[in-house]
Amino acid sequence: MIFKKYLKDPLSTIAVNTTIFIAGCLFFGSIALFGILSELLSDNDNPIRNQHIQQHNNEQVKYDRMIQLLDSINNKLNK
Repeated sequence: MIFKKYLKDPLSTIAVNTTIFIAGCLFFGSIALFGILSELLSDNDNPIRNQHIQQHNNEQVKYDRMIQLLDSINNKLNK
């Protein structure tokens, strides 16, 4: 019964939906802000993390080189 009255009054519908939207934006915005600030303020001198990131870079270089070699083999076989 309350729901029917709520749907009949467009002004209260807009007010409630706007309030829920703003509360959701503030909630998720605060979570995002917390994540960004914690990443910026975190200690980046973790040697294990830096080594892990460097391994990814090294693997990407090896992968790119392997793709180049395979392309050159395919080109030589197609000639």
